[in-house]
Amino acid sequence: MAQKAANQIDANQWTLFDKIMYGGLGYGAFCLPSDFFKVIISIIFPPLGELINVIEDTVSKEFPYFTWDTLVMLCSYNAITHLVYSLVLTTLFYIPGLVYTLTNIVNKQRQVEYDTDTYIYANPKITQPPDLINSNDIANAGKTAGSAIQSAGLTAGKSIKSAGSTAGKSIKSAGETVGSGIGSLRSITPW
Repeated sequence: MAQKAANQIDANQWTLFDKIMYGGLGYGAFCLPSDFFKVIISIIFPPLGELINVIEDTVSKEFPYFTWDTLVMLCSYNAITHLVYSLVLTTLFYIPGLVYTLTNIVNKQRQVEYDTDTYIYANPKITQPPDLINSNDIANAGKTAGSAIQSAGLTAGKSIKSAGSTAGKSIKSAGETVGSGIGSLRSITPW
């Protein structure tokens, strides 16, 4: 039975649920997202997750793990503001601090993706970052959009004017009809 289960795990026929329920979690490959432990720590205590998020790039893999660069990064204005915001928001009923810290973790991961040479897009055909747009392109786009909005406004204005004129004439004729009807009713009734 154990050999059959091992063969199924090797053939990727077992899901993570099967491995947890029936054994075999330690057998074969098991991948976790790179931010998994950071998210778990953030759920337990958001300011600690923010601290790990701030100093993770400067922590060394050999002893001593915390170097001068780690302390410099920790004492920077940006790091202190992130930590204080996380602490204050956590004291305001926990959820705001958790949301703030998880947002910073996601934003830092996105920043890392865009800072490297490999860009990750939803469309796999796009492998290069978009070219930078210069100010002339932006100005030309603004002029084009402005003229399109202006012509649409003129067309809409003319349509509204003609519709208003038609509606006004209809209301005037309806008023005249109602007025003449009321006048004829007055001539019939004795009071």
